[in-house]
Amino acid sequence: MMSIRIMRILMQDKIFLMLNVALFPFKDLNFYGQELVRQVAEEVNTFEPGKKASRSQKNNEQLLSRFHNDILLKCKPNSLDEVNLIMEKFYPFLWKKSDGLANVDKSIYIHYFCILEEFTKALLSHRDGEIVFKYWKNERENGQNKRYNDFWDEYKELDKVHIFNAISRLIPMDLLVAMHYSINHITEPIQLNGFYQHVNLADAPLHDVLQRGVAENHIHASAAFNFTTLWSKAMNEQNIEKQYRKFKVSHYATSRQITEYLLTAQIMRLIMALYLSENSSFPILRWLTETIKDPEILDILIGKVLHYDNNVFLEASQLKEIIEDLKKNYGLTDGDRKHDIMFSIFRNHEHIKTYGENIFLQRIFKYKGESEHAENNHFEQFFHIFLKYVAIKNEFYQQVTQSNSIKGLDFFKPYFDRATHFVEKSDYLTLLRTLFQNQYLKKVELRLSILDNEGKNKGNIKNILAAYRTILEEDYRIGGENPNANFPRIGIIYHLIKQPDDIEKNWAEFNENKENTEFNLHYGKVQKKYLASIQMMLNLRNSIPYLANFIVGIDAASLENNTPVQVFAPVFGSARNSDDDGMIMTDREGLLVKNQSLFFTFHAGEDFRHLNSGLRRIDEVIDYCKFHSGDRIGHGIALGVHIEEWVRRNKVVIIPRGEYLDNLLWIWDVYSRTSNFSSKTYVYLEQKIYSVANTIFTHSAGLTVPLLHEVYKNRFKKIGSVSNEVRSGHREGYAELWDCEGLMRAYHTKSYLEKMMEPIYVNTADIEQEMTSDMQKYLIQKVAMTGVVVEINPSSNYAIGEIGSVFDNQFFNIQSPSNSDLSNIIININSDDPIVFNTNVSNEIAYLYYGMLDRGLGKDAALTWIENLRKSGMDTSFIRGNISNGDYILALDCLLAALDDPTYCK
Repeated sequence: MMSIRIMRILMQDKIFLMLNVALFPFKDLNFYGQELVRQVAEEVNTFEPGKKASRSQKNNEQLLSRFHNDILLKCKPNSLDEVNLIMEKFYPFLWKKSDGLANVDKSIYIHYFCILEEFTKALLSHRDGEIVFKYWKNERENGQNKRYNDFWDEYKELDKVHIFNAISRLIPMDLLVAMHYSINHITEPIQLNGFYQHVNLADAPLHDVLQRGVAENHIHASAAFNFTTLWSKAMNEQNIEKQYRKFKVSHYATSRQITEYLLTAQIMRLIMALYLSENSSFPILRWLTETIKDPEILDILIGKVLHYDNNVFLEASQLKEIIEDLKKNYGLTDGDRKHDIMFSIFRNHEHIKTYGENIFLQRIFKYKGESEHAENNHFEQFFHIFLKYVAIKNEFYQQVTQSNSIKGLDFFKPYFDRATHFVEKSDYLTLLRTLFQNQYLKKVELRLSILDNEGKNKGNIKNILAAYRTILEEDYRIGGENPNANFPRIGIIYHLIKQPDDIEKNWAEFNENKENTEFNLHYGKVQKKYLASIQMMLNLRNSIPYLANFIVGIDAASLENNTPVQVFAPVFGSARNSDDDGMIMTDREGLLVKNQSLFFTFHAGEDFRHLNSGLRRIDEVIDYCKFHSGDRIGHGIALGVHIEEWVRRNKVVIIPRGEYLDNLLWIWDVYSRTSNFSSKTYVYLEQKIYSVANTIFTHSAGLTVPLLHEVYKNRFKKIGSVSNEVRSGHREGYAELWDCEGLMRAYHTKSYLEKMMEPIYVNTADIEQEMTSDMQKYLIQKVAMTGVVVEINPSSNYAIGEIGSVFDNQFFNIQSPSNSDLSNIIININSDDPIVFNTNVSNEIAYLYYGMLDRGLGKDAALTWIENLRKSGMDTSFIRGNISNGDYILALDCLLAALDDPTYCK
């Protein structure tokens, strides 16, 4: 019998397929300009029986071929017939004659808006003055334009959460929000006040729980912006070639670069906004002829920028000239990264707290309602331009918002790089304001990389805290008219980025007394850099009063397969050395200041080749990185993976030989401390260890499992010191009889490292599956007993890790209030990278809430569970202390003053 989880995954695949088909004309650049869609629609609806249909058939085949190629890259249909039927459902005029298609352009564009309207009505509502997710089941509507709403009959209310999640990965939700305002005749821009990007997923009872406050404990600062922030930047800057070089264009036949498309979108956005601001009675192209006096620019605008012919395009330099001419003609000089040019065009809306893009879209949809039924060409001219603009915007969106098509951090990284590459790392005002738009947020930890010298780090800290202080004063009126306002508190976590190392190593060339010889040891140079970075951070914490209350933790992040935990063990150990951790300092006023201790977190068990690798890394972090109760594991997906299903999907995995040996030695050690294993498993395990080790080390003389395990443990010591011990203990003939010293050398010798790095196939079934199941049970109990906290990031884990759907988070396998057999692990919920996953921490909690309801839990029990999660997030934050807001502001001001004083930093 098919499990509920598998049914849920398959349903999600069907939803994603349906949405990709329903939104295909404008979700990316593959149908930019609509030429092919228009041609096929026109030919289908004017075709007369008996006439030659070769051209029509050719265009139809070209449309389907391009469409099928796009769908097959992103979705998992049963057949092309299934794809074609969905396409016919949403776009019948591409298959057969359709009534009311006399004006092809206008009819097609209205049809697109009808589809958006159906999704908007099904998914969005408003409550208490904000846009919210419409979690209740839709009522059927009648009418000639309500062609598609019958598919909602086949989905339960909670299925709509999957649809919301999927559609928010394909197109920005601001388009649906603008449609919602239009449907409900909310036309006054002031109604946008307070709306930025995220739609609130919480229902009313969940809203009441979240109002008590949530903490964001796992968020990477460079990805803490949202898409509209990025898009506004792209629409207000012209020198963008370097910033956007990581982007690729999906359009099937174009030599255009993404920067040329973005500059074209800037022109379209400017022209549409200016046209709307003047309330012209002319169609937009005639308005342009009346407005633009330079015939050469007018010809270029109409003929090469706004025209239907998409093979005609301009170079970036020409597009920039047009933008400058338009701005000069209208006296627009305020468009820059801090001020969207939309507010310079719609000047009477400057006081509204929202993005300029939202003002622009609301005006667009207001114009749609006014022009849709007019008997002229106003509508099709304007919305031909608008839909080209939307296609460019949606293409850009899909290149920074990760889909769920491929798992793993390698697939995620390009999305992260594109999303964060062109963001000003020092634009902390925008960053913090973006985060603080979440009305529930009370604590937020920002994860930052350590810069390469103390002065830069000090300056960066100062920039963050100064921006924070400005927001408290300007937005929360602290110290002014609202001295008792509640505001979010912030902390900084410095993360070490996991880095790979080559295998061109020779241990004999290392000398601890000689500079720059660490590169001869595997990860020696990398570890040295980590140690120096941590020491630099500790120096800052211990030299500036109050700074220890804001630099609250350290982390190890990025691609999990890049750097083994062994490299980090001495680094984290040095950070927890009490000799370097001051207790009390004196501030500039002579007051005694208690230093907050440094807490640890570590990305582990997130992305793994073998499930045992993910479990092992979590255990290694706890055992060897000096983790204490209250420290945290980032993601920890391996703890909650369904093993039987994982084995079914991964019966054979490919993994480096040395990684597999580490897994076996770790399992052997766990079994050696318990009697809970069969003799059959023990024999199999030892045989496997000998077999793999013999292949790596070429012969087995002297090899024993205890010896191999001793070497495995020694590798967690500081790399240089262990290697020096090996050097001093060198004996002739070690290669003939392996001992600890000789094996340690092998881990820094190219010939052996080559064998360790060689990929091998490993079967995960039978005894291997039994061992994996034992290790997962052991580790769940261990994490629960040690009090180490797991940071759960639902959208991130679904997109990157071994999670089948947004409702199948590992959370449900490691914590349950109704399962007495489960060792409940302390967890907190976070968003990870809001811009890449289009989310925030409150919506992440909401996904788990709806997942509880989907499992049959009653709302009262679900809300009680969520309250525990919310409180756990606040309690397990590294931002500690119970001081009043007044004392907190005093500490912040004293710290800012100290950061301005060079004598405070050694």
